Amino acid sequence: MSDPKLEFPEVVGKFVAELSVYEDAEFGKEVLVRFTDGTQLSIAVGVRQVIDARYCNEETPDLPIIHRRVS
Repeated sequence: MSDPKLEFPEVVGKFVAELSVYEDAEFGKEVLVRFTDGTQLSIAVGVRQVIDARYCNEETPDLPIIHRRVS
């Protein structure tokens, strides 16, 4: 995701009927917003493990080749 902000303009002005937070085994925390018009917005917020490794030439340690793995 290049933009760190998510916007949902389609929910502006709607009335919230219910707001719940669930624990999802696969995705982590899920925020569910139900609106009075029968629509809903679900947002899963999870933490993923990231491994960063640095591989470089000893002569140029400031120019590493970085490998990133998300699991």
